[in-house]
Amino acid sequence: MKALVTGGAGFVGSHLTKELVASGNEVTVFDNVDRGNRDRLDPVLDKITFVEGDIRSEGKLKDASDNPDVIFHLAAINGTKHFYDRPMDVLDVNLAGTRNIVNLANEQNVDRVLFTSSSEVYGFPREFPTPEEHPLQIMDSENPRYSYAGGKIVGEQYVIHGATEDGYDYTIVRPHNLYGPEMGYDHVIPEFIERILNDEKFTVYGDGTQTRSFCYISDAINAITTSVTRTEGANEIYNIGTQDEITINELAKHLFDIAEVNPKIEHIESKELSGSPKRRQPDISNAKGGLDYDPQVSLSSGLERTFDAYCRDLIGVTADKWRSS
Repeated sequence: MKALVTGGAGFVGSHLTKELVASGNEVTVFDNVDRGNRDRLDPVLDKITFVEGDIRSEGKLKDASDNPDVIFHLAAINGTKHFYDRPMDVLDVNLAGTRNIVNLANEQNVDRVLFTSSSEVYGFPREFPTPEEHPLQIMDSENPRYSYAGGKIVGEQYVIHGATEDGYDYTIVRPHNLYGPEMGYDHVIPEFIERILNDEKFTVYGDGTQTRSFCYISDAINAITTSVTRTEGANEIYNIGTQDEITINELAKHLFDIAEVNPKIEHIESKELSGSPKRRQPDISNAKGGLDYDPQVSLSSGLERTFDAYCRDLIGVTADKWRSS
């Protein structure tokens, strides 16, 4: 398979690229490394074509693409901080970038477009676990947080309605709280780990009773790759994640146990809470039925692996050595 991966130097994109290479595929990565990091691809850089460019540049994108069989469109500006600080960029990358991908797919006779949407499109869900049929919502058009959700909702529309009768098939995935090594530092799990390793004041937004359903990156990558190789995945939308809910307070305590520390939690207010849902739990029965999706990595195991990876990255030692120091 010949694959084009946009955003391939990002967290999910780099893990996907390495898996595609390991499976013997020909891969071109297109990324402007604004938030991505080429170093994530060091193990496979000599086995892929890497093109640095902005997804909003239709000409640059066309120059990088050579009639791929599948486009994995992951390019986006993620991270809640960026939703507030750069809402126009967040919107523009999602909208212009996805439009360019749709045009490219039709011009180059691409077989399948895989679009990574987001759990954010559900807004404040009313049903748990939340199925794909749940209404998509922008809760407050004046809150810049929803620049991301809005862009993803319209991006789904571009991908679905841009598919002509004799053109590409599409698959849309809505990932829920993916985590693992090399995810950067703008997400709750690496933020918590960094505070532990640096012995910083341990703060949690709100009362910490909000829940999430965390999914280890390898399980998500398995679902993504499977969804484009199965005929059942054509023109379908899938939640990707787990249905195991955990509160943010419980998440912190899991990490305390792994690190063998017991800091005092200080609960603080944040503007980010105004647009954050109280619960997030995907219904993954569609992926289980259509893709035989069965997450394998438990939260305890995934957090252990992630904590060890960040120990190596931040302080240059294994988690065992850090705990014994």
